Amino acid sequence: MSSNGLNPEKVLVFDIKGPMAHFRKYYTNSSSLSYLFPPRTVVVGLIAGLLGLPSERHTKEKRDIYYEKFDEKRCLVAVSLRSKVRRIMQTVNYIRTKSLSEVDGSAGGTQIPLEILLPESNNEITYRVYFYHANEEEIYSKLKWRLDGQRFVYPPYMGLSEFLASIDNVGEGKVSKNPKQEVELNSVCKLKEVELNFSSKNLQYITEKMPTGFLNDRTPKKPEEYVLEVKGKIMKVKLKDNDACYSVSYSEDGCRLIENIMFM
Repeated sequence: MSSNGLNPEKVLVFDIKGPMAHFRKYYTNSSSLSYLFPPRTVVVGLIAGLLGLPSERHTKEKRDIYYEKFDEKRCLVAVSLRSKVRRIMQTVNYIRTKSLSEVDGSAGGTQIPLEILLPESNNEITYRVYFYHANEEEIYSKLKWRLDGQRFVYPPYMGLSEFLASIDNVGEGKVSKNPKQEVELNSVCKLKEVELNFSSKNLQYITEKMPTGFLNDRTPKKPEEYVLEVKGKIMKVKLKDNDACYSVSYSEDGCRLIENIMFM
C-alpha cells in the first residue's frame, strides 16, 4: 500500500539551516522543551509561509487556511537530520501584554526556561526535507519555482521567529519503492512501522511524541511516536510494512545520491 493512498514519483529536496532552533513540545507548559527535529506540522507551516498561504480564515475573502491543503491525503513530508545537535537551557524574559497600552512592559514580565538547539560542531543546524504534494499546479510547482529562485513570501525560521533560517535548494529527486525488509534509513520514521537494529554500538536512537497535523479549528490530530538517530547517522531498521519505505535518487554537488526515506 502506498503512503496514505499517494504514490509519489518525485519529491522536492531542500535543506533548512540555521544557527539555533526550538520546536516546542506541545505537552510542555512552564518550561518550553524542544523536539530534536521539526514535526510535520512545523515543516508544512514553513512551506505554507514560503508560498504565502494564509494560516487563518479571512471572513471577507473566504480563503481557506492551509491545514486542509497539507493533510496526509494530499501531502507527504520526510525529514532527516544532517548535523549533530546539542541542547541548552536558557531563561528568557516575556513581557505581559494584555492590552496595547502595556507593550512598553509596564505590566511586568515573566521568566520562562527555554530549551534551545545548537549545532555541536558545525556553524549551523541542518535538516533535509523531502516534499511531495498531489496538487501539481497549485502547490508542488509553485514551491519548486520559489525554491529555484529563493523567492519566498515569508522568511523561513527554525521554530521561533527569532531563529531565522536559510534554505538551500538541493533539487528534485526521483522516487521508487524500496522492496527490501531490512534497510538503512536516512530519515525520521514512525516507531510503530519499524523494528530497530541495536547491533551497532555507534548508533543512538531517540523517540519523540509529536502531533501529525491540525484540523481547521486548530484541534490537533492524534500524535505519533517518531524515532531518529541523534548523531546524524543512518538508522538500521526492519520494516513492518514493506510498502512504507521509498528510495530517493537525486544529485548534490555533482554526485548522485540514493537515500531511503519514510514519510511522516
